[in-house]
Amino acid sequence: MKIIVKTLKGIRFEIEVKPNDSVAEVKKNIETVMGASEYPAAQQILIHKREKLRDETTMEANKVFDKSVIAIIITKGCLEEMEKQNPPLFQMIRHNSAGFVPVLNKESFERDNELAQPEEDLLQLQVTAVDDEAINRVLFYS
Repeated sequence: MKIIVKTLKGIRFEIEVKPNDSVAEVKKNIETVMGASEYPAAQQILIHKREKLRDETTMEANKVFDKSVIAIIITKGCLEEMEKQNPPLFQMIRHNSAGFVPVLNKESFERDNELAQPEEDLLQLQVTAVDDEAINRVLFYS
């Protein structure tokens, strides 16, 4: 089956996957097809229907079917782009990385069938309208 992969910048491309392919295998597939320099598997985050896909799960388990849209975020690229477009936010992340990285890496828990973050871990970040639009495009329109 073919799925559509969409980047933060709105670029779309198709890749061939099987229902029993793991997310880790799909990331390697994207790396192979699109190039390791631009899409390194280790730096990819895949999102489907507002949920971050875990490497050990399959496309079928994540309800990814033919022509499904998957959002992709390249973590290193995001930070470099953020440094250019929103230096204050980048500096805040850089100066608070000891507390920020564990929150990013912490597994989410489910509440009412939606991914949520524990209240005590919520961060208050101010983002520009451009950043907010890019985040919403990836999370809500995929």
